[in-house]
Amino acid sequence: MSAHLVELDKLNKWFGDLHVLKDIDLQVDPGSVNVIIGPSGSGKSTILRCINLLEEPTSGRVIFDGRDITDVRVNLNRVRTDIGIVFQSFNLFPHMSALGNITVALRKVLKLSDAEARERALQELEHVGLEERGESYPSQLSGGQQQRVAIARALAMRPKLMLFDEVTSALDPELVKEVLDIMQRLADEGMTMVVVSHEMGFAREVGTRLLVMDDGRILEDGVPKQIFVSPQHTRTKAFLSHVL
Repeated sequence: MSAHLVELDKLNKWFGDLHVLKDIDLQVDPGSVNVIIGPSGSGKSTILRCINLLEEPTSGRVIFDGRDITDVRVNLNRVRTDIGIVFQSFNLFPHMSALGNITVALRKVLKLSDAEARERALQELEHVGLEERGESYPSQLSGGQQQRVAIARALAMRPKLMLFDEVTSALDPELVKEVLDIMQRLADEGMTMVVVSHEMGFAREVGTRLLVMDDGRILEDGVPKQIFVSPQHTRTKAFLSHVL
């Protein structure tokens, strides 16, 4: 059994004639916070979507928790219960309360009873500081609160891995901190995370590892503070000069 929770082995992804991921090799260790940065179109989000096979790699393997999940015999729905993903858009059901948004998958996928699902949903709302807003509908919540409900929904499945895809980029600046605080708390609790973000402060202070992407490749991979202080690649230097 591998010590890594995730291994990407020679991963390639094409969209028509566009080669988006180019021979990506990546290992993610349990408890690590891996932050991926880089210019738009460099392949960051595609890596996340390949990890839980929302995008099927054109070639290469995705090994999760010791299993090759690109194998056609693998039950992907079962695997995905162990991989939470939160997107830039909140993707909440507008006709359901915060509790309803969280309990629906618990009941339908994990087959929990209504009472069990509600209890777990309330636990996760408390986890993200929204225990008082369970009966609120998305239209009654701020963007930051909606994103925290989306995080609670993912956490309620009790995943082994959390993927975050630019989760603060659609938020007003004053709402960004409340979401980053939740992510920091998850990191402190030992959650394994892969985070695509342009929040450089989060990358520097919370990330245990920084991956810099450009043109479908990982240019640099190392300790965040070292890369920020002394980037090795000219493309990294150029990118950081625009965002720092």
